[in-house]
Amino acid sequence: MISRKLIRTDLNLLVALQILLEERNVTRAAERLSVSQPALSKTLQKLRDSFEDELFTRTAHGLVPTPRAEELGKELPSLLETVERVLGNEGFEPATYSGSFKLLLPPILSEALLPGLMSELGELAPGVQVITAEVAPNYQEQLKKGEADFAAFVALDTERDILAEPIAALAPRCYMRTDHPLVGKELGLPEFLAYPHARLYLPGLTRENTSMVDDVLGQYGVHRNIVLETTQFAAAVGVLSRTDTLLVANAGFEAGGLYRERIVGQELPAELQRMIRNTHSGNRGKMSLMRHTRTSRSAPHQWMRTLLMKHLTTTAEKAEPDTSPEPEPIS
Repeated sequence: MISRKLIRTDLNLLVALQILLEERNVTRAAERLSVSQPALSKTLQKLRDSFEDELFTRTAHGLVPTPRAEELGKELPSLLETVERVLGNEGFEPATYSGSFKLLLPPILSEALLPGLMSELGELAPGVQVITAEVAPNYQEQLKKGEADFAAFVALDTERDILAEPIAALAPRCYMRTDHPLVGKELGLPEFLAYPHARLYLPGLTRENTSMVDDVLGQYGVHRNIVLETTQFAAAVGVLSRTDTLLVANAGFEAGGLYRERIVGQELPAELQRMIRNTHSGNRGKMSLMRHTRTSRSAPHQWMRTLLMKHLTTTAEKAEPDTSPEPEPIS
């Protein structure tokens, strides 16, 4: 039986409360709700009257929720997800959907993912806008606050309300300029180590989580000469095209053919492949597609998640498989 209190309750108040709990700041909450600060202050007073609790106290650092507000914050996300499912999921059609999705992606993954993804979106959902940005250290907070819809990153320590779906690993290759002295030659470990290297890394992660090659080589007592470390894949390609520098990177981006005229990829040295197979490092995380539980029952987000995983998996499948034989133990 529906109570009179529920009949009198404006569900928009609960949405405002959830945004206030996420932001802990009236100005930012008002911006997300597209209302003025005075209007949101009136809404907050209605919430206080409804729940007979102050809900928030103002401090120099923003709003601090009361114990009652903290309790409500545990229940609201699932409640609002249910309401959103009831109101918005029925009749979802990609062809007529108009909306945007913000993706947080490392640059090299953008190179591999976006050409195929945007091509299919143009056919299936021309009203969809994709906004991309690099993954910041606070990406989990961005997902929580709705400032981003998906993030692809190494999932080391995800919070309970962040869902992480592993992305298939892409086989690494060694890249060099098209007229590099090593092009067309069998790449051995001595030749691999004789040239300078550029290294891509992900900000916010320790080195053992971002460089499998150096982690493995270090355990065998050998090291590369790293002359450039960067997060920018396109910049690294520019350096490769004008120097003898080598770059180890995943093979997935090759499917787009964006750099076919500038660089070429070759398999890693067979000895290095054996080292990798014989070395097990538990320190490295796994690249995953992450999202907040709030979007788990949103039809548009579920559709986009499926599309993203499809293209991320296709990217992995287009990478050349490792067909080298099983390694013998290295003494």
